[in-house]
Amino acid sequence: MQTGRPATSLASGLFVGVAIGWVAIASPRVGRAPVSDSPPEVIADSLIGLWIDSVGGMETYERFQSATYTVNTVLYDTLSGRVKRTRPRYVWIKKGPKGLEARVERWEPHGFITQGFDGQAGWATLDGAMLPDTAKDARETPYVAGDLSYWPGLPYKLRDEGVFLTYRGMRSRPGAEFRPDPKRGAVSPPRNGYHTVAVSFGDGVGDHQDSWHYYFEPGKGFPTEVTYLEEGSTTTNRLIWGETMRFGSIRYPFVERRDFITDSGKRTKALVISDVVINPDIPEPTFERPTSTRGGDR
Repeated sequence: MQTGRPATSLASGLFVGVAIGWVAIASPRVGRAPVSDSPPEVIADSLIGLWIDSVGGMETYERFQSATYTVNTVLYDTLSGRVKRTRPRYVWIKKGPKGLEARVERWEPHGFITQGFDGQAGWATLDGAMLPDTAKDARETPYVAGDLSYWPGLPYKLRDEGVFLTYRGMRSRPGAEFRPDPKRGAVSPPRNGYHTVAVSFGDGVGDHQDSWHYYFEPGKGFPTEVTYLEEGSTTTNRLIWGETMRFGSIRYPFVERRDFITDSGKRTKALVISDVVINPDIPEPTFERPTSTRGGDR
């Protein structure tokens, strides 16, 4: 059974909230501990409510206006477990008059890439030279912008219109065998499993229909693991969550690390968040298409 709202806004499975998460926030609802004999839709809603309450309530998201942070992608060799490569991305995001605004800069083997998104359209440069709108880095800017804001926007975006919650009962967690630090030893899972909430999206909402599952350990406010299946894919992405850190005067929550693992429990990559600044003053031209560029600048 599902709980949700009519699909009236444009969003997508992976970056739900690009169009709506920044402009349409539902009325706050107080989370309550799930009761086993409650209807499934009530349990699903209460689990998300508890998550929101545990990280400061809806008012925390309403006070959030902008952020800068670094996300370091760490790639691992699945056989040895050793780091193969790391890549930092430097991120600016902001609630703007047109919706989400975002900018990301990163080094690639072929040069220095900058991508910007003003809430409606994107652009990209290579070593300071404008790329055509048909270039891959330019075409991907809406996706990149959404991905970089999706994780900082949780769990608040699960209250958006067009988001449907389905309680799947108590289940074992897919990544329970994963050990981020083998020296700490195995951790016994809860006897009855984890509260499992599926997230889907209404018809006509966004460009993708990805499906998600969140696994909550009984008694804890935020999930231990998140899995998602991208539209058209048969491979499930499995993410183990690290600690939730709080930043700035509004104590805004970020999950400091997410480990991606295979079906056999091998780590393939991690996203590590650092250098977080909440509500900095970001000039509007940061996200606007450059009027002139010079190739070779870094």
